[in-house]
Amino acid sequence: MCKKVLFFVTEFPTLSETFILNQMTGAIDLGHDVTILALKRGDTIHMHADVTLYSLLNKVVYVDLPDDKRKRVCQSIVCGIKAPIRTAKLLNRKKYGAIINSLQPVLVAQKVPKQDFDIVIAHYGNVGLVASILQDQDILRGKLLTFFHGYDVTRTIQQKGATFYTFLFLSDTVLLPISDFWAERLVHLGAKKEKVHVHHMGIDTNTFQMQSLKAIQPTLQLLLVARLTEKKGISDAIHAVRFLQNHGIDTVLHIVGDGENRLILEETVQRLELQKQVQFHGFLNQMQVKEHFNVSDIFILPSVIAKDGDMEGIPVSLMEAMAQGKPVISTIHSGIPELVIHGKTGFLVPERDAEALGRAIIDYLNLTDSQKAELIVNARQKVVAEFDINRLNNVLFQDGAW
Repeated sequence: MCKKVLFFVTEFPTLSETFILNQMTGAIDLGHDVTILALKRGDTIHMHADVTLYSLLNKVVYVDLPDDKRKRVCQSIVCGIKAPIRTAKLLNRKKYGAIINSLQPVLVAQKVPKQDFDIVIAHYGNVGLVASILQDQDILRGKLLTFFHGYDVTRTIQQKGATFYTFLFLSDTVLLPISDFWAERLVHLGAKKEKVHVHHMGIDTNTFQMQSLKAIQPTLQLLLVARLTEKKGISDAIHAVRFLQNHGIDTVLHIVGDGENRLILEETVQRLELQKQVQFHGFLNQMQVKEHFNVSDIFILPSVIAKDGDMEGIPVSLMEAMAQGKPVISTIHSGIPELVIHGKTGFLVPERDAEALGRAIIDYLNLTDSQKAELIVNARQKVVAEFDINRLNNVLFQDGAW
């Protein structure tokens, strides 16, 4: 049966959030009617090909939430003039908590599509909180599912306090953390266990074909695909290259992606005199990224807890590498050990330990061919069994699933 599905997100489109995009396109593939409600406009220049293929920009309603607090106040005053009773109810801080300070419920309320939905899927806890408030005021209708990914259970709590999600937890919302790690954190924050259900993000494993095991190239080719932010641990990857060079292993690290830390990382490369060993490729489209996967020997992602508390969920890039038969080395961080099982589907090292990362790379190189083959087969099987987006979407949109 065709369902009317609303995806409520922070920003759209966002290249780094392919895990959300995969749910949207999956819903359409299953025959459902998709609408997108986005707080802010994303980058429409550098965007995934599926945004165009599925005409998703035609399905978006933008709130255009201002970053400037004064503009939010001015817009909220206008809302108060047009709908004084509704606005007053949405500003009930005693009932709804600190989220009211952002004025988001008031500003979003005026943009909510005037129709009933079968399912409302909110990505990130703060968005789900706004959605639950709108539902409480009968402005938004539909079964609400709220996904928690990472920063919304760490940085948000550090900034807003442990009671930030109290109203959301008391509502009828289904809470969907993307890992067991975050499920435990939600329960610790006060969510009822019976409302918490782990639902992984995933990839279309059919589009990532298993590559045959190849001999390591004379110059070791490492690949890292990520947004250039602190939590990706890219500085540790760069220092691991120096460790490998010092141990006589000629290495090139290919970094695909862009972000706010690029200049700092480039300065690190220059300071370590690794300009020939570390190459920044910036933003690349999906085909170009696959080409880098094809010619790489090992995929690394040494994720860390950022200084502001930001953490990973379970990175999709690791799933993509494992699905293609690329050995992966990552860190004991957040939900990553739920995907990468040390010694079986990849290797794990402690956070912020470039030497351990370098040694893990050497450990993989020292495996026999049969051991390497077993590792990458196990890795793909893990992704297919637990992180295939088609199977996950079938569960997500199944009648009576929630």
